[in-house]
Order: sequence, then C-alpha cells, then structure tokens
Amino acid sequence: MSFIFSRNFYHLRNCLLISANSRLLGIHSNRCIVFPLRTFSDVTHRLPQTITPRIINLQFNISLASKEPKISYQYSDPIQLYQEQKEGDTIDQTATILVLDLGTTGLNSKTDKITEIAIRDVQGGIDSKFYTLVNPEVTLRNHKRNELHTESGVPRMEEAIPRLLKWVDSRQRNGKPVILVAHNGHCFDFLFLVRAFHEYGYQIPENWLFLDSLHLARQVLHDNGTKLKRGNHKLKDLVKFFNIVVEASAQKAMVDVNALCAVLQQMTFVSKLTSGDLVERAYTASRYSTRRSSE
Repeated sequence: MSFIFSRNFYHLRNCLLISANSRLLGIHSNRCIVFPLRTFSDVTHRLPQTITPRIINLQFNISLASKEPKISYQYSDPIQLYQEQKEGDTIDQTATILVLDLGTTGLNSKTDKITEIAIRDVQGGIDSKFYTLVNPEVTLRNHKRNELHTESGVPRMEEAIPRLLKWVDSRQRNGKPVILVAHNGHCFDFLFLVRAFHEYGYQIPENWLFLDSLHLARQVLHDNGTKLKRGNHKLKDLVKFFNIVVEASAQKAMVDVNALCAVLQQMTFVSKLTSGDLVERAYTASRYSTRRSSE
C-alpha cells in the first residue's frame, strides 16, 4: 500500500505543478493542503502568506497501480481471472482453464505437423504446465530446428498425445469441463490439434471445450469506450495494450502461453467475464472436425 500511496502522491503533485493552478504544500490522511497560484512563476517561488490555503479531500485512485508493467506469469504462479463475488463469498470456477500454444512446421493444418506443445493451467500450483517438443518426422527447412526436434528422446505426436491426455485429466477438477484457450485458435491451434488426434486414432474428450481469445480481444474497449482498431488484436498488440512485460524463455511456445495468460487475465477483468461466461463462448471439438472434413 505504501508503494501505491507514494505513486499516487507524486502523480498528484506532478499534475498540480503542470497545470499551474495550485501548489501542494502538505498531505495528511485523506486530505491535502493546496495554495491557489496566480501565475506560473508562483510554482517555483514562495507564496505571499496572505493567500488562504484550501483543504481538499483525496480519493486515491488505486487503478494507477495498473499502469505499472505486468510481468507475464512464469512457472506455478496462479493467474487470477475475473470472478463475480458475493458478500464474503467467491464463486468457484466452472471449468478448468488451460492456455495453449503450438509450434508447427508451417501454417497449413492439413499438411504441416506439430513441433511443440505448451499448455498452462491458470490455477497454477505443482505440475501446472505441460511442455514438450514433438518430432514431426519430416525434415525441417531450418537445420538447427531440425536437430532440436529430431534428437533422441523427443516424442512423436502419437507418443505425445497420451501424455497430454493424462496431464489434462490430472488438472481437471470435480468433473468440470476443460477449456483450451488459444489466440487465433479457431484458424490455427485447434485445427492442428484436432487433426493430430484423428490422424493417430484418438478422440477428443467430450468435456473439452475450445475458446479463441482473439474473439474476446475484439470486445476490449479503450477507456473512452471505443474498440481497438481493426488489425490490433494480435497477441503482441494486446501485450503492448495491457503494458505486459514478456520474459524470455528457451521454450518459445511457453513464452506465448505466459503472455496469453496475462492478456487473458486483463481481458476478463476489463470485460467482466467470469469462467461461466468463458464456457458459454467456447465450442466443442465438432466445430473443427466438421470444418476439417469440409475443406
């Protein structure tokens, strides 16, 4: 609280000096003493003692703290999403929310292969992330990446899927549905994932739902009530909009997962979306199976 108090104090002081309408002399509890200024030179000179100071009440704006850079979440940190609250009672999450990002050999979900899987459970805790490289069993154009993804111990996709299913099952709580969240997932990540499951004879569990955070981003508003400009909804644009600091990592897909976790948190608070709202906006795997078969 002392940090927030200090930032608000200096913010108020700077605003008063810039406007040159008054001079802040002291601050006590929720009140401050202000002398009116007659000219700009009064800002830097002692005021005549004949001028009567006035006392104003202060309401510190805690939202100023939100202007500080937000570090993208790492490791087992919980990501607190927006939740409606009752008197002394918080509504429990209605779903297990997992943030997903895939690395692939290209952009075509029908011919290209998955090379990297990164997922994060927003609840945090022990074993709250799943990460693996995937051997695509094809030669990659980039020689260094090819060595990385085909080295000994890197699983093929048919080996990675059972591990993924086991991990997601371990994160599911009380039989609640699982929501996989990916940015532009409708056109990319979800198509790759559903195709890979079908290709190796696995079924997407019925309680898995898919949510494209790009659709949530299109509902984000500026402080003046206007929407973000068209084309400014990419993950990197949202990271900049919400003033998020993305920490580097050797696990490239996990960097984007951590960034999206921070962005998702901000979007749920800005748009006041509960986990129940996210469930209503999510789709079943049939959306992607149908789309795949029709292409």
